[in-house]
Amino acid sequence: MIIDDAMAMEERARAFYVEAAGRVNDPSGKKILELLAKEEVKHSQVLAGMKNGAYGEVAASPLVEEIRDLVAEGVKTGRDAISTDASLREILRKAMDIEQATRRFYEDKAAAADRAEVKELFGALAEQEKEHYLLVGSLAEYFDRPAEWVESAEFGLRPEY
Repeated sequence: MIIDDAMAMEERARAFYVEAAGRVNDPSGKKILELLAKEEVKHSQVLAGMKNGAYGEVAASPLVEEIRDLVAEGVKTGRDAISTDASLREILRKAMDIEQATRRFYEDKAAAADRAEVKELFGALAEQEKEHYLLVGSLAEYFDRPAEWVESAEFGLRPEY
């Protein structure tokens, strides 16, 4: 069943983030991975509801704001990198692959769905996975080039106007 496949994929992603968080020594790197794992749990919960016939909405994710705040705090305290743990670079690259594959899965299933509520739910999940992919990609860029990332219009620390 498609929902079971989706739940298994979300569980694999969650397990990857939890395992990776256990390998990272830096507290901010660990926190980022834990936040990503929480997002996968939320997706699993939505899918479990779908499996039981409840086609609720996918709640907006505060993930970008939470990570932006985490990075902002690091910048305020004088840290010039997201993490001092070199293993985080490879973890972020693998996370990008996971998020991209999951997004494609949901997009394909949304396109093939014959019921509007399934199409809508998988489309919303695909959109969140796309956001995760872009966020993780941005974090990988920040890990490699922190000074340039802080200047980024999307994730940088600019006052709102």
